[in-house]
Amino acid sequence: MEEKIEQNGDSEIIAHKENLVSVMQEESALLDKILEQQTLLHNCVRDKDWDALNRNVDNLQTLSDQFVELEEKRTALSANIDMASDVEISPVLSEVRGKLQKSKVENKVLNEYIATTRKFLQGVFDSVVPQRRNVLYSSKGQIVKPELSSVVLNQMI
Repeated sequence: MEEKIEQNGDSEIIAHKENLVSVMQEESALLDKILEQQTLLHNCVRDKDWDALNRNVDNLQTLSDQFVELEEKRTALSANIDMASDVEISPVLSEVRGKLQKSKVENKVLNEYIATTRKFLQGVFDSVVPQRRNVLYSSKGQIVKPELSSVVLNQMI
């Protein structure tokens, strides 16, 4: 009788681990799609294709939402399992972590590209259209920041 209970417990643990591995494999496949979207997103920014950028941001958001759902499942399933030392789970865990790290690097590269481009363009606009540095006051005595009235360019930046 005790043997039967022990076998049921073992089969539950095995099924639990199989379910966990399945969820992590789904995460891995989803991360492949996310990495692909990040590459497309970077290309859209570089090529200044704003319509495609909006579509890719929407797609990336959908994929991210799906990943969050899978991550919640994985967290619930792995509550009582030492994933790092489990022979069946550890390789899948390493794969998912590697892809997450790659995604993080892709995000950092894109953010640095955008920040650098923004600084460059701000420098160009400051040179071409110098702002008035005088302090302006409204009729009520409050400081008013001068706003750029208009700029016309005959070239695409």
